[in-house]
Amino acid sequence: MKAFVRGALCAAALWGGAALAQAEDRPIAEPRMRSAETVEFNDSGRKRADTGIYAQLGGGLEGYTGQLAPEVTPGFSYGAALGYRPHAFFAVELGYSGGLSDIDSRMGLLDDGEGGPDIVRNAGQAVIVGNFTDTRLQPYVLTGIGLDRYNVRNDARGAVRGFSDDTSGYVPAGAGLRYQMGNLITADARVNYNFLFDQDFAPGGRAPGALDGRYSAMLSLGGTY
Repeated sequence: MKAFVRGALCAAALWGGAALAQAEDRPIAEPRMRSAETVEFNDSGRKRADTGIYAQLGGGLEGYTGQLAPEVTPGFSYGAALGYRPHAFFAVELGYSGGLSDIDSRMGLLDDGEGGPDIVRNAGQAVIVGNFTDTRLQPYVLTGIGLDRYNVRNDARGAVRGFSDDTSGYVPAGAGLRYQMGNLITADARVNYNFLFDQDFAPGGRAPGALDGRYSAMLSLGGTY
């Protein structure tokens, strides 16, 4: 009887060891793949900003400071931008902006009866954008280099004497706030101050100082793709 009990215990021990070894050799099930629609979150639990190519289009107001402030009245501005954001905190951007301004009547405007702006400005710029957060609500700053083209109505159409067509460079410095709504639409509010290389389109061809520049405020809508 004792021999039978000892044999049974030995058999049970051998069976248990074999079962445990088989369980250890069994492969662990792989976790489920995350759904493609899962929203990414940052370390603080808030939704991340999208990266990739983005485009936006907008309009606003622009004006001049310093020497040009009493001579050129604030006017309508508009623009478009195409950029690439490889990382949530960084982007590079190419932009176009335009402006329509009137020269103050005290500067000697001879009305030609056709109306319209006295100065039409077209510009292109390349900027670097630095974002302060990686969330969908992003405050940011920017700087870069730009080129302006001013077109002034000529004397034959009754323009202001002393203003003329000109091409000049500028350095943009700006700040803004971007918000990504859903997976596509982006709203952007931006203010810029442009340090002008010169003011040769204005009478006298004066060399501008740091306070002689152009400001603008613009609201834009676009998307990230």
